[in-house]
Amino acid sequence: MNESDRPLFLVVTIKPRLDRMAEAEAQLQSMRRNTLTEPGCVFMHLVQPQDDPETWVMLEMFRSRAAWDEHMRQPYNTEGNIILQDLLREPSDLRLFDEK
Repeated sequence: MNESDRPLFLVVTIKPRLDRMAEAEAQLQSMRRNTLTEPGCVFMHLVQPQDDPETWVMLEMFRSRAAWDEHMRQPYNTEGNIILQDLLREPSDLRLFDEK
């Protein structure tokens, strides 16, 4: 199986501005709802560490790198990420993973 055919896992660490947490969550949930309709999205969950409620994590799985690349081109994603810039304390940390 080549790289473009393998499932792609993502862990995105998100640090919303404390004074705009509700707005940040609403934006992320909107983006998540749209993403879940994509055929290449297997799952996407917005979770919160029990020991750090001011940091969130988005856990994602796409059928392939190509599916994720297509996801990244969607207007609700590109425009949503621009909106998020003002709602976050710092840029999100994105890590990509391959299944072993």
